[in-house]
Amino acid sequence: MRRWTILLLFFVCSVKGWTQEAVFPYPELSASLTDDRARLGYMLEHFWERYDFSDTLHANQQVGEQGLVDFVTLMTYADSATCAKAANAFADSISSSEQRLGRFEDLLRHYLENPQSPLRNDTVYSHLLRALPTTPQRQFLIHQLSLNQPGMMSADCSFVDTEGNRVRLYDIQSQYVLLVFFDPQCEHCQEQMPQIQNEPVLKKTSGLKVVYVDTNLNPDVMKVFYLPALPSLYLLDAHKRVVIKDGSLQQIVSQLNVLLP
Repeated sequence: MRRWTILLLFFVCSVKGWTQEAVFPYPELSASLTDDRARLGYMLEHFWERYDFSDTLHANQQVGEQGLVDFVTLMTYADSATCAKAANAFADSISSSEQRLGRFEDLLRHYLENPQSPLRNDTVYSHLLRALPTTPQRQFLIHQLSLNQPGMMSADCSFVDTEGNRVRLYDIQSQYVLLVFFDPQCEHCQEQMPQIQNEPVLKKTSGLKVVYVDTNLNPDVMKVFYLPALPSLYLLDAHKRVVIKDGSLQQIVSQLNVLLP
């Protein structure tokens, strides 16, 4: 059994409240499809064909949410062309109704934009947004999602640091730079910042410069860094290439333990 098929079966009843009596109607795979790539492509392109979008009962909406979780999970294993084709088929299915479009777009936002979501994936989210009807809001979000992807050169910017100094990002000299974007008035920041500031790895690791950026004092940084929630952590290397985009403290610490043991 292929890896993505195992994942599909795993996710069938993975969300609390979903039972075997209400399972998403996955497409049937022909025995003639023996190639991994072909099977995945067929599954994604035909994923929504057996789902009844017109049924607005709560139970069926739960089934649709279950399907969306599995759909976006499978998309992470597909190439760009397959993702685009699957996104177009999905968009065709939901765009005929404003109510349906709004509900599924809310779900996409919850699962793919929320930094706390284990399914968050900017690439998959971008494919799906591009397939939806064009609006200024969606176009702006697509642009934001494209910024500062891992492996890309970070956008340069200047900002006032917490000591009141004007700093240009590309002038910071260090083997690695950790940007911590925060809002002191944000309740989540108030909860998380002490843990970040007192993390031993961040305080003791040589070769690392931690820079705290108050977004209230520096609203322009949100034009060049995608910050769906705060605090937001970006790890850059000495050349200002993005190593981790908007990662958790645990991800940052784990990566630094590898990079700077």
